[in-house]
Amino acid sequence: MASNFHLDWVLINELAIGPSPKKDNHLKIIKNVGVNSILTLCNKESVISFSKISEMFNHKHIELPDHTYEEKLNSDQLLEALNKLETLMLNGPVYVHCVYAMERSPIICMAWLVKKNNLTVEQALTYLMQIHPITNPLDEHLRLLNSIDFNL
Repeated sequence: MASNFHLDWVLINELAIGPSPKKDNHLKIIKNVGVNSILTLCNKESVISFSKISEMFNHKHIELPDHTYEEKLNSDQLLEALNKLETLMLNGPVYVHCVYAMERSPIICMAWLVKKNNLTVEQALTYLMQIHPITNPLDEHLRLLNSIDFNL
């Protein structure tokens, strides 16, 4: 039976994005494309067990709010996620995911593109929508990203 699990490379062989791995086969797919690390942005209940992920990958976790949370994403959370991503990237390619790869993982990948590749938020959004069409960050996340000065 074919898997419908799919990931997209934001930066080829550096940064990948996709949905939450929920089966052993999903982890194998991620491993087989050369990913060394995983950054989880959703709650623990939305993924296969953290112990299975940690057996195969370097793994970091920060639970970021999406549209279902009363709490709103803040700059400290966004910057902490970027710091975790930067640490993981020292070990090679990283897979960034939330539940569906629509809100949280795209905003973190966009923030990475803004910070490291000097894109504007609009350029990062346009690019990410081209390579990962289900990208749909919240307006409040886009405003937050626009408000951060990465040159400090």
